[in-house]
Amino acid sequence: MRLHTKRRASLLATTAFCLFTPHAPAFAQDVGEKPGFLGSITLLADRLGKALTDVQGHISVIDGEEIEERNVQSLEDLTRYTPGVTPLRQVSGADPFGGQTGVQIRGVSGNRVQMTVDGGRIPERIIDGSRDYLDFNFVKQADVVRGPASVLWGADALGGVVALETIDPEDLLKGRARGGQMRLSYGEVTDSTKAAAAYAWQLGDGVSLLIARARTIDHELSLSNADPNGGPWPCTRPVAYGSVTCGEFNPLDRTTDRTLMKLVWDINDQHRLKFSFDRTDRLSEVENTTNHSDTVIANPRVRDIARTRYALDYEGQFQGAIDEVKATLGWSPSGYEQHALSIAQSGGNRTETHDYTSFSEDFLELDIQATSRFSIGGADHVLTFGFDGDRTETTYDRKRRVVDMNAGTDVWSVPTSWNFADGVTRRADLFIQDQISLLGGRLEITPGLRFATYQMDPRFNGSVVALPGYSLETKKEEKLLSSLGATWHFDESHSVWMHYGEGFKMPTFQQLYTSSGSASFGLVPAPWLVPESVKSIEIGFRGEYGRGFWAVTAFRADYDNFIESFWNIPGTSDYSYRNLSSVKTSGIEIETAWMLRDDLRFTGSLAWMEGDQRAEPGDPKTRTLLPPLTAVLGLSYTVPGADLVLDATATLADATKPTSNTNFAPPGFGILDLGASWTVAENAVLNVRVNNVFDKKYYNYAAAGYDIVPSSSVANTVPLELQTGVGRSVTVSLDYKF
Repeated sequence: MRLHTKRRASLLATTAFCLFTPHAPAFAQDVGEKPGFLGSITLLADRLGKALTDVQGHISVIDGEEIEERNVQSLEDLTRYTPGVTPLRQVSGADPFGGQTGVQIRGVSGNRVQMTVDGGRIPERIIDGSRDYLDFNFVKQADVVRGPASVLWGADALGGVVALETIDPEDLLKGRARGGQMRLSYGEVTDSTKAAAAYAWQLGDGVSLLIARARTIDHELSLSNADPNGGPWPCTRPVAYGSVTCGEFNPLDRTTDRTLMKLVWDINDQHRLKFSFDRTDRLSEVENTTNHSDTVIANPRVRDIARTRYALDYEGQFQGAIDEVKATLGWSPSGYEQHALSIAQSGGNRTETHDYTSFSEDFLELDIQATSRFSIGGADHVLTFGFDGDRTETTYDRKRRVVDMNAGTDVWSVPTSWNFADGVTRRADLFIQDQISLLGGRLEITPGLRFATYQMDPRFNGSVVALPGYSLETKKEEKLLSSLGATWHFDESHSVWMHYGEGFKMPTFQQLYTSSGSASFGLVPAPWLVPESVKSIEIGFRGEYGRGFWAVTAFRADYDNFIESFWNIPGTSDYSYRNLSSVKTSGIEIETAWMLRDDLRFTGSLAWMEGDQRAEPGDPKTRTLLPPLTAVLGLSYTVPGADLVLDATATLADATKPTSNTNFAPPGFGILDLGASWTVAENAVLNVRVNNVFDKKYYNYAAAGYDIVPSSSVANTVPLELQTGVGRSVTVSLDYKF
């Protein structure tokens, strides 16, 4: 029978607490002694596995059961109930494929947030590309680290980490010889249908195999509350020529195929090998109707984005100075191929313009980690150290073909764009962290260091134009990063913790090595760029009781050398990138949960942030755009004797403060989601959800970056109404496990 506890999202690292078991002492507990359920343990805090109540940091965890119940299909779905973590939506008509470009964590977004699947990196996003590589089928757990995590997880974890962990054979076998699961689902907001199945076998003594396959078919995001005429903005798209309105995305057909295979060999009780194969292939076909005119009669585009990962994992337990060794060798070829066709017809003349773009980032990654446990002078130590390195091959190619049907010409060229050089990035880091437990577990101190090295070697390709006065130079960087955490337990129920962390982010290949141009301007390399960096401090308080908990976290982060795009080099007609002086953010996050009765649970979370930025030393400070004060409140009720769980979740947001009085100010809002999970038969669960029950119109906070009075080209290309929140929508899924 299905457990009658519904797992709520956003179990924060500072706050997660098992509400369904008797109270246990807070001191000197290891992971094995911590009561809990899936989602109360995270690997992101110390690389070993730590109860969230013991983490010196802030990590949100969404477990696989919740991902299934909410029919999560995007980052927007995943972070819906995680205040302070905000998905970024692609709305520009220049990239009609839509989708999510990443998330913002505490005011930091894009490539500054590291994204991984089973430890393997996701490619960075380029200006004319996508980072839409994630698929949420077969996810066992999603961890969201808030704040810099570069000491343990390397560069690119400047603002945080989004890490997905997929299922293993034992998650289906549960001690049996065979086991599996099947899933069918429908989501109204993108008219999506999904079928997924996974099966595991125990092939022999210590050998198990998992094979999983999923297909998702969906379409463009539907915004039922968006004003087709542009809402506060006047917007005049070419509807007479077949264009979508200013409240619609271009018509999209998208098919995502996911294949996951894992072969696990438990050599003996001390040693394990695991081979993994994971491939996601997402084919998107869109008609870019916003480019239609009296001459342009069609503008279809196709993008095939794919990520494959081959990985070999080893885990070993030893006797002696080193207790445990983990090692992962992974190869992840990733990227996309894109073709855009524009058909122009004027009278009897017909011209076809083909634009081809190819991008890839192929990662060869090696991670070796060792752990040593020992005691010295009344202090217990857990020392974790190792090597984290990779070699990344980056390639970019852009071509244009113009076919004049009447003249009979067929001309190839390289179009002007943010074309950049190919090259290789080599990263070789050493890290060490020591968890020191003192005074019988009452005090824990955790210092950490990482020596990080970077080398980026560019080379010309057919899309790069050599510009006079600019060259492609090798970029090297070495950085010593530090972190320090501490926890003090006042008693068995109350504790305070602090954490200081540093991080850095190298410029991307596109930022360093863009080299293109035309007769009127140049897009030039930026060898002057230096890494972005951050210093962050957090402090948190917790109270844990038999039937509930509360927690408060305060943070401040100082970022330096943020990189700005589309910078006009003074005195020239050239454009490039530059480092900004500084960005500072601070905020407070609160979480609580209580078992009001044995069958009724309350959860609540809140996030508030503020920040400012300074473009040049000596410049006045200006406000930086951040999400508004947001709270999420939830109730979960288990209907006695009915195998039915009902839940209600309210999201309340204050008005967003724009960075300028000339910008749009999204008003505050409140929405209500309702859900039900019903065990309709043995091992079969039907999940039904209605989001935004009252069909409230609201705007995402990113709308505050829009001018109140935009130019007509901006209003038509990036309509404000496409930042409207999703209206009333339904999701349905049926899960069967056997």
